[in-house]
Amino acid sequence: MNTFQVSQGALARGYAATYQGRVARACLAINPGSLTVDSTTADWDAAEITGQAGYGYSRVIWTLPAGAYSGGDGFFKGQVQNVTFQANGSPQGLQYNSLYLVTGTVSGGVTTWATYIEQLYTFSPTIALASGEPQTYPTYLLVDEFTV
Repeated sequence: MNTFQVSQGALARGYAATYQGRVARACLAINPGSLTVDSTTADWDAAEITGQAGYGYSRVIWTLPAGAYSGGDGFFKGQVQNVTFQANGSPQGLQYNSLYLVTGTVSGGVTTWATYIEQLYTFSPTIALASGEPQTYPTYLLVDEFTV
């Protein structure tokens, strides 16, 4: 019988090198139907609901913390970041059908975002948050033996 194993240390190094200390942003978008998880960040940013800023929309940006080994699952997982969006300022609220997550690096005060997104959540039907209504989504990044 043959086996393949990756050490916790290798997973920890993979997570630290890939994510720890980088910045991440969660964004809402209206996918016209042509975008996929493999579409570029530029394509997703073009579909972002920035036109709804007057209704309370803004990106959620944070620094990715250290991760921890999840023994039951066999992967190294970053701390869960709850991202919350809240509609306000108009009865229209916020409307979206996608949430995407992008990572980036900061150098000299300038953030460079990755060419491709990390994660994509899709919603059907389209979400419509009424004014004053918040919506929170837990997000995290991970490294497993297939991504080292």
